[in-house]
Amino acid sequence: MMYVIVAGINPLSKKFVKKMEGSHDLVVIDEDEDKCERLYSSSSATVINKNPTSIQALEDAGVGKADVVVSTMDEDNENMVVCSLAKKYGVSKVVSKVENDQYLEAFQVIGAEAVDHTDILLSEFLSTVEHPYLVKIANLSVNREVLKAEIREDSSLEGKLGSEIPEMKKYPESFQITALVKDNKVLTGEIKAELRPGDKLLLVGPEKDKKKLDRFFQSR
Repeated sequence: MMYVIVAGINPLSKKFVKKMEGSHDLVVIDEDEDKCERLYSSSSATVINKNPTSIQALEDAGVGKADVVVSTMDEDNENMVVCSLAKKYGVSKVVSKVENDQYLEAFQVIGAEAVDHTDILLSEFLSTVEHPYLVKIANLSVNREVLKAEIREDSSLEGKLGSEIPEMKKYPESFQITALVKDNKVLTGEIKAELRPGDKLLLVGPEKDKKKLDRFFQSR
């Protein structure tokens, strides 16, 4: 369990808190009293009604014992202040949302991990439009992604074994099937189970071959 401080209350941070609560200790800071009250009543996070860019607010949040500080405010310069202060207090992992990519290098200089909000949204839109048969789950490393493909009702893959797919014509060999989700069970290793509509395959491979993988599932 990690001790996580989140600066700013907005749709992004609220979703983050919802995903993380129960697994980690969360402290959220925002100077808007109404936002603080609403989050306090709807989550298990500790909520502090102060300006996240102030030293006092971060100290009240326990920045000295934080494992992670996440800054999600709308202004890049405010996120810079939070990240700089967190690093000075010795927080090893500091992450910030970035709206203007001109700030990316500045965040790197202070040792913060910058997440380009615009690029992520654009990537998700492009992925949805260009690769409709695949759902992106995560980035593993540079140009490698975790993708999900669902077996359709009319798919010719129905009845095939998961282990047979990589041997099929036009399947890009650069993609590895890592798991099969069937009836809420996750099967890994050599997948000998027969595929049925609604089953989901988890695949790992390079972004450059995603179109080939999408065309494979489209043709099946």
